[in-house]
Amino acid sequence: MNVLNHGGGGFVALVPMKPLHLAKSRLSAQLVPSQRAALSIGMLAGVLSAAVESAMSEIWVVGGDDKIRELTRRLGARWIEDTSAGLNDALSDAINAADNAGLHSLYLPGDLPFLRSGDIAALIAASEGGSKLALAAAQRDGGTNAMLVPARSRFRPALGEDSFRRHTDLAQRLGMPYAVCDSPGFALDLDTPADLERCEEIEPGFLGRLAGLPDLPANTTPESIIGLPGDG
Repeated sequence: MNVLNHGGGGFVALVPMKPLHLAKSRLSAQLVPSQRAALSIGMLAGVLSAAVESAMSEIWVVGGDDKIRELTRRLGARWIEDTSAGLNDALSDAINAADNAGLHSLYLPGDLPFLRSGDIAALIAASEGGSKLALAAAQRDGGTNAMLVPARSRFRPALGEDSFRRHTDLAQRLGMPYAVCDSPGFALDLDTPADLERCEEIEPGFLGRLAGLPDLPANTTPESIIGLPGDG
């Protein structure tokens, strides 16, 4: 991966993505494939927009497919092909490239529906400008919904269920100081029907806005959209 050396002190947002045909499979009972793809694209656009409005030197989207690559480039970010064996390997490879460029790495999932630039600013502030590790916990499953990894540290991600505990344990073993950021845009990542319902509660009409569902009433729930027209 050829990356311009920034001389240290800057930040790169790292956003790993799956190909759209694999996206949000746990919502297959609620949304047809085209709607799941539209939901994923809509959330990615929101995450990238928040990153663009933040103090990022660069924004890299790692993986996905042609549609994700097109959106990434249209929003002024860089798309990187994912040739790794999984999420943690892909993210570690990107962090290695960021280290070589002298950039602090800011991992952002592409499915944070309510992320704003202020949340990213809060994570950077918690890290004291990249001088220490900063972590943001998921609302459910003990996961990690954002992390800022200082450049050229030994810390590498171990994402998945209960990853927040693994990450704090790793930081302690490495003797790395860390901070926890609880800015609200990091709390909810959208993976399950319960997450989908929660998004509708927070923002009535959420599904219609991001997934392109037709004329959804304000009281729409995940259960009520089964059978809406689309590809089957």
